[in-house]
Amino acid sequence: MSTTAIDLKIGLNLEIGSVPVSLDAEVNTANNQTVYTFNGCMQTAEINIGDFISYVGQQFGVDVELPPELDLEADIDYIAGQVISTVPSSQNESSEGVAAGTAKQTTEMGASAKFDLIYRNGNTTRDITLTFYADTILTKGEQSSAYVVGGSVETNLAFSKLPLVGNVPVFKDYSLQKIGFSYTNVDPSAEGKDKVTFNIPKVSSSDNPLYTRSSDSAKNKKDYSIDTSGNKTTFSLAKKGFSFTAGLMKGSSASNDQLGDSSNDETVSNFALPMSLPAATPSEGPASYYSSGKEVNTSPPSSPIHWIKINKTFGPINLKQIGVNYKNGEATFGFSAGFALGGFSLELQGLSITFPLPLPNMPAGNTVSFDLEGMGMEFKKGSLTIGGAFLKVIQDEITNYYGEVIVQAGNFGFKALGGYAPAQNGQPASFFLYANLEAPLGGPPFLYVTGLAFGFGINRTLILPNIDTLPGYLLLPNNAPAEGSSPSDTIAKVMPQMASIFQDKPGEYWVAAGIQFTSFDMISAFGLVTVSFGVDLQIGLLGACAITLPKGAPDPVAYIEIDLVASFTPSTGLLSVEGVITPASYILSNIVKINGGFAFYIWFSGEHKGDFVVTLGGYNAAYNKPAWYPTVPRISLGYAIGPFQASGSAYLALTPSMFMAGIQFNATFSSGPIKAWFLAGVDFLIGWAPFLYEADAYVNIGCSIDLGLFTLKVNIGADVTIWGPPFGGKAHVDLDVVTFTIDFGSSAPVPTPVSWDNIEENFLPKGGSNAVPPPKTMRMARMMNARTTPAALTDDPEPTANVTASVSVGLLKKDYDGYDWIVDPNNFEIVTATTIPANQAKWTTGSEETYDIPNDPSDYGTTPIDVSQHPYLQLAAGTEPYTDTEVWNPNISVKPMKLENVQSIHTITLLKADAGGNFNDYLNTIAIEPVLGASNTALWGDPSASDDPNTPELIPDTLLGFNLIPLPRNPDTVNNVPLIQLLFTQGNIVNFTFTHEQADTSYTVTAEIDATDQDLKIQVSGAAEESFTDEDYILSTLTDDWVSDQRAGILDDLTANGFATLTPAAINLEAMSTTEALTDWPMVGILGEPIGS
Repeated sequence: MSTTAIDLKIGLNLEIGSVPVSLDAEVNTANNQTVYTFNGCMQTAEINIGDFISYVGQQFGVDVELPPELDLEADIDYIAGQVISTVPSSQNESSEGVAAGTAKQTTEMGASAKFDLIYRNGNTTRDITLTFYADTILTKGEQSSAYVVGGSVETNLAFSKLPLVGNVPVFKDYSLQKIGFSYTNVDPSAEGKDKVTFNIPKVSSSDNPLYTRSSDSAKNKKDYSIDTSGNKTTFSLAKKGFSFTAGLMKGSSASNDQLGDSSNDETVSNFALPMSLPAATPSEGPASYYSSGKEVNTSPPSSPIHWIKINKTFGPINLKQIGVNYKNGEATFGFSAGFALGGFSLELQGLSITFPLPLPNMPAGNTVSFDLEGMGMEFKKGSLTIGGAFLKVIQDEITNYYGEVIVQAGNFGFKALGGYAPAQNGQPASFFLYANLEAPLGGPPFLYVTGLAFGFGINRTLILPNIDTLPGYLLLPNNAPAEGSSPSDTIAKVMPQMASIFQDKPGEYWVAAGIQFTSFDMISAFGLVTVSFGVDLQIGLLGACAITLPKGAPDPVAYIEIDLVASFTPSTGLLSVEGVITPASYILSNIVKINGGFAFYIWFSGEHKGDFVVTLGGYNAAYNKPAWYPTVPRISLGYAIGPFQASGSAYLALTPSMFMAGIQFNATFSSGPIKAWFLAGVDFLIGWAPFLYEADAYVNIGCSIDLGLFTLKVNIGADVTIWGPPFGGKAHVDLDVVTFTIDFGSSAPVPTPVSWDNIEENFLPKGGSNAVPPPKTMRMARMMNARTTPAALTDDPEPTANVTASVSVGLLKKDYDGYDWIVDPNNFEIVTATTIPANQAKWTTGSEETYDIPNDPSDYGTTPIDVSQHPYLQLAAGTEPYTDTEVWNPNISVKPMKLENVQSIHTITLLKADAGGNFNDYLNTIAIEPVLGASNTALWGDPSASDDPNTPELIPDTLLGFNLIPLPRNPDTVNNVPLIQLLFTQGNIVNFTFTHEQADTSYTVTAEIDATDQDLKIQVSGAAEESFTDEDYILSTLTDDWVSDQRAGILDDLTANGFATLTPAAINLEAMSTTEALTDWPMVGILGEPIGS
């Protein structure tokens, strides 16, 4: 049956109020279906939103008073609506591929709008152009409906306005416009009957051919029509779900951040980027940066932006990724891109702009901010290469920037690593720089300098490596960042380790200096000295050394590479030296591989004071290594050539209780059906005096032949354990078909006690410069020029270094004019130390009298201070007593001599010399503090304790000496004074200018010390004749009537000239003139006379 195509369209333009409105309807019958289309649109309307809300409120009887912030106006470009109803024909014919009876009735409803939202506040006017669209298709008989919804902002993000890259050629010509989104529940890539096409209405205008008036403002001058193709021709959605939409433009408008005429712009790409909704959750932060030094875990900085990979190239620009985000009323757009032109390249990572974008119930700010996660630059021309990059990292809510600069010109090379963190979150700004200069600077053959290194850090700490992280430590020359495909790739590889080595620490500073050199072209070495100070003091040494033999050979016989780190930290008392022989080492032309490590630790203070360990290759397998000891890899070698393979390892270690060593060797041979093997090793445990040893040795030899039907195998082995002295042991033999054990020698080691002379000779230090000498005659009262002849030395024995004394605080001079030390009398600390731990202490109070220093904590720090019978006892800050009732550990033995609970007495004598230089006066006017520390059990432990290698190696809290310090003072204090008064209250103003001393020449003063009675005699002559005698170090002259009158005259004169001095009545010298307050007589002279005249 034939059909007739019908197309009927009726349109109407009219004004409702002052708003132009267009309406039209269309009926189209073709292809076995009838399509009814109804369109309507409104154009160029201005609506004051505040007035509109007030009007609606009045209709409901509500008086609405809106705040001035809601002075919004919508300038509507158009609002369009469309309904398309498609009714299939009932005829049983098909046309154009549409089967009659199979098509379903559909109703499509679409809407779109474009308007300017204008905000006015005083003289400030802001506007933003918004576009929205929505469309849905209802199909009769189906439960679900297809729909699409979207919107965009008419904006112009000109690349020329971006920081850093705004002036890059070509790049600045681009801009992003019409940034928005789209969401659909159908798959746009579907084909056939599943394909869905949305018709989104869009209004276009043209001249009205029926309009004849000449006024340009007439509303009906234009004819408005609806284009149903709409935005679907602008953005082709690629996937179902949420998509980010934007237009990449090139042209004149790209250099202007305002929307303008872009008709001449070139549309490079209108793209729709599919995204997950909601955006993917950003990572919490960078991964663990620096694990063991052997493997570096890297991750990019965390980012709140959702990134979509693009990887498109537009001329010299490579657009790698684009990102978007919306949070708290602010939208963020970002991208990562590269630019390359000639030998110059620029790479931007995570360049983003954040701008306010208010939504309902989501207020926005009014600032625009930029961010950059990283940037790299490189320039190459001939032999010249200049490159650099930096990346942004957020650690513990602190933003850091880490970067690298590389310059290479021929043989000259320069590399620098740096980092910066601005002041934030209450933390001060921090910065560090480490640079390495590679250049042949010259020098003698044994020290030919090939490079220098230097660095410093402010509010940063430098983390030195341990033996595990040493091989990959960044500051060693062989571990310098390898050049990647770009500067950003180079810095990204080392950024995690930089973040772990150079850590933020307010108040901490560090400096470093190093040198790289060669010696006779056989040795290549590098040394770096570091000093950290501020919060904590640490001195470190980093080193690397490589030896090549013979020099210059293309295939060296031997190559040994060693890395080393040493450090000393006073706060922990640890001095450590660690090193590794790197796996790159070999001998015999790379046939035999060598590697391993070594370490030396000693603790001078802290929790492990007195402990030490020296190890090369680790420890015995039976030894339970303390947690604070270093873990050291075995010294090992490996050999392989043809069917023969061999390997071996060795170790030795020294601890406070024992010495251990061992070696193991393994060899195999395999050729076709024949196999052979050999395994041998030995481990030693050696105790100190008394000498005690134990060793386990083993050997295993075997071979096998595969004869096809069966394998013939022979294996012989033996394990031998020996001990001594006296020598003994047992052997276990395995002959494959029979095993047996043989005992020989003594059943168990029984060490013989040694003598004290043996211990003193082998294990105690010899005499040294700090050994305590016997008292001898010293010069006295040198300021009085009273010199005497030294007396003969006493008959005390030659001093040893078992007991020493030193000045740890307040040393002014050493070995000065016959004196061992010159110390500050108000701030000194003399330390007595004994290498033999003590369990008793005595203080000498007379020629034959001593005071037993108590071991009870309750006797320390008592008040009031009483030094009439003995020195004042106190515990140093942070000292923890051995128990609640004992300050130090009283359990001391001499294990090599098999002596238990011996008495070890530490005696201190403090004498004052008289005028004749003889030390006769015993002093108590001082404070003493016991020094506690650990002592090793090998010498001072319990002889009956187990010889198991895992028994405790140290005796805790033994008495190792005393600190001698001035008596604590408790000075009087003034009442609280407001700081503002001290800062701003005007004090006494004295119009006085000092010129020089002016002594009263009418007097002559002489003084001498009586050689017999040690009295101070003073003679005044001239204007007055007076004689004074002071006895027993008491200055009774201070309160003499004539002296008091002279002092009062001076004070009155000072007061009369405006000086705020005390009045004579306010000065009380009663205590000074009646009690012994001195240890020596003072210098006496005329006031104003230069000292020494």
